This record gives sequence, C-alpha cells and structure tokens, in this order.
Amino acid sequence: MSSRTRTLRRRLLLWVSTPLIALWIISTLIDHDVAKGFVNLNYDRALLDTALDLGRNVRESGNQLYLDLPQPVIEMLISGEQGRFYYRADGPDGGYVTGDPDLPDPPVESLEDRVTYYNAFYRDEPIRAVALRVPVRPGSGKGAILIQVAERTTLRDDFARQIMIRMMIPQGIIVLLSTLTIWFGIGLGLRALTAMRREIENRSHVDLSPIDESAAPAEVQPLVRAMNDLLERLSAALAAQQRFIADAAHQLRTPVAALKTQAEVAMRQAHDGELSATLQQLHTAADHAARLVQQLLTMARAEPGSHRSVMRQPVEIPALARETTEEWVPRALARNIDLGFDDRSSTSTVSADPFLIRELLGNLVDNAIQYTPAGGHVTVRVRTENGRTVLEVEDDGPGIPQGERDKVFERFYRIPGGSPEGCGLGLAIVREIAQGHGATVVANAGAGDQGTRMTVTFSPPD
Repeated sequence: MSSRTRTLRRRLLLWVSTPLIALWIISTLIDHDVAKGFVNLNYDRALLDTALDLGRNVRESGNQLYLDLPQPVIEMLISGEQGRFYYRADGPDGGYVTGDPDLPDPPVESLEDRVTYYNAFYRDEPIRAVALRVPVRPGSGKGAILIQVAERTTLRDDFARQIMIRMMIPQGIIVLLSTLTIWFGIGLGLRALTAMRREIENRSHVDLSPIDESAAPAEVQPLVRAMNDLLERLSAALAAQQRFIADAAHQLRTPVAALKTQAEVAMRQAHDGELSATLQQLHTAADHAARLVQQLLTMARAEPGSHRSVMRQPVEIPALARETTEEWVPRALARNIDLGFDDRSSTSTVSADPFLIRELLGNLVDNAIQYTPAGGHVTVRVRTENGRTVLEVEDDGPGIPQGERDKVFERFYRIPGGSPEGCGLGLAIVREIAQGHGATVVANAGAGDQGTRMTVTFSPPD
C-alpha cells in the first residue's frame, strides 16, 4: 500500500488536471513555434527593408561604386530598436565596396537568387542575414550589387522568449484556477458521501437499519443499496444467532433446574455418607450448569441485535444499585462477607435498560463475593465525576494481576489458579452490557493497592 492515502478527490483531480497540464505543455510548444515564426518573419522583413534602403543609394562614378549616404544616415539605417545591424556591399565582380568586410558570404547555392536569407556565425555569435542583389543600372548589363545585412539572433530569441512568457503565464494561471475550481467542485460533489459517512459514524453499533439512499448521487446509489443489503443480511444473521442462543438457554434451563431440584431432594433422603457426597457433587455441577445457562441467556439479551439491546429509559443508578445490592446481601452473609453500599452521586440518571444494568451490577457483585475470602469486604459505590455517572464495585480480595486485567473481560477466560466455581462469562457480560450503553469498564487495584475495583463509567446525558 502507498504511504499516502488514495482519496477519491485526489484521484479525480489527478485524472482531470493531468490532461489540462498536458494540453498546457502542448499549447506552449505550439505557441513557441508560432511566436518564433512571427518574430523571424518580422525581423527578416526589417533586414530586407534595411538592405533595400542601402541598395537604392548605391551609385556609380568613374566605374566605381559607392554608397551615396552620409555616415549619420547610414548609422541610422543600420541601427535597429533591438541593436545594431551589420552590413556589407560587394560589386558585380565580387569586390568589396563598403560596410563590414568580414561579414560571412551567403551560401554558394543561392548566388543566383535575388533575395537569400541564411544563418551564420559572426564574431563568435550566431547571426541571421539577408543577401539582396540590386542591378547597378537596369538594362546596362553591368551586373548586380550584393547587399548583405545581418543581426544577432539572440535578439530574436529574447523577443520570442518574452512573447512566450507573456502567453504562458496567463495560460498557467488558467490551468491553476481550473485545478482549484475542480478541487473545490469535487469537494462539493462529494458532500453527499461525506454526509453519508458521518451518518454511519454516528450510528450505534446496534443500529442496522437501512441507509437512506435518496440523498445519495445516482452513481453512489448502487453502493448504498449493496450496503443496505449487507446490513439486512447481517441483521438477519444476528437475529438468528440471538434466537438460537436464547432458545438453547431456555431449553437447557428447565432440565437443569429439574436436575438441581432432584439432587436436593436426594440429598435430604440419603443417609449414606459416600452417596451424600456424590449427590453434593451432582448438585454443585447442576448449580454450575444453571448459572452458565443463565449467563448465556443474559449475554444473548445484551448482545447487539437482541430486542433488549435497544431498550432505553431514564434509570436512577443510585436507586437501582441500592436495590440490587440488597438482593445480594443473603449471599454475602452466607459467605461471611460484609457487603455495603456507598452513594456519593449528585444527579445520576442515565438512559439505559434497567434489566441489563441490574445484570451488569449483579455479575460484578457476584464476582466480588466469589473471589473475596471470608471476613472480607465488598462495597458498591455510585458517584458523579465530571458530569458522568460512575458505578464501582470494590473488594479486598486477592486482586487481579496487572497483566490479566484486560483478559478477564474475554469470554470463558479464567485467571490461572482462580476459583473453580466461575465459568468465565460474568465479566464478559459486564463488558457487553457496558459497551451496549456507551459506557466503559476497567479493572484496577482497590484502596491501598489491595483487592480489585471494577469501575463502570457512563456517558454524560445529552
């Protein structure tokens, strides 16, 4: 994968801007040829005009040719706006008449042409020259005078470059503005996708309802329909899973309860010690199975997709926690454990399912009682912190090692060397219920770094 994220906007911009830049480059090359041809044409005409002016003023006196112009006038003729012209005049016999004697001759193959343009080097610089043949006296048969006028080509190149820059800059600005317009235009076009993304991000993990495709562009609607189809199939699969777990738990609960009852009756009737011990083990196994079935049923109700996972109503956490704690007092007394309740909250109303919150707290209290030795203390506490309701269950038992505090929330995970009575689902159910309510649950050490403190923090009310 590329180190940079490939976004749809970047791809569209690349696909659109690349042809624009290519067209700009092609246009620049074409404009360069056009500008160069235009500059050469105009400069060649200036050279020819100067050569014609010089040729009109060549005179003959005593079989000698000369340029019948004062030196100031000649300087004016050979001085252009972009620099000085070089010139030379040769007689019909090829003899030098005036001007720059070392000016390069025109190509041999063009000696018969009246006007010849050619390129050469003069004084270590490239030049562009014109050679014009002017008759000495028309009809006299004395031949023609060769007038040569040249200038440095760097002047033409500079002028062509200026024209190119003046043409490239506006075109480059147009390409840049077009790219920016496309960038923002694509952003506006993708707002529908951004809105859809935010809708999905803001959804609860239990909300598998279809996505509204009416606001999506026509090109995206097939994708939305495919996602809705996937959500529908996922919802059906989750519902089937929940029904299976719930049905299995319900089907198992009745025979297990009957087995437990029969074991209790047999224990009362048995007088043999060995038989009594066997029945006690059978009763313990039946009790463990009943607890497992109950926890499986609770998890089925708490998982996403179940009907209870979306039931919400205002719940007073302190009152619910007090009632739940009172229900577990007999169990704590039977194990010689001091179970207390501490209410330090202010306003602690949350939107929740009271049944599931009661199950959450029951599992925490049951877990604390189970792992706290006789004579220990378990405290259920409700407090308010930064507008959030915090529910805690703290004990002074052996505690949870630092490396095991995240693992204990996994399904069927049991701490090595822990109590054999547990089945490894209690804290997994707690986490499932907490996540379903948008809450967090963490395990930390208790007061004085002794025991365990389970902390459930609810989101603040809207």
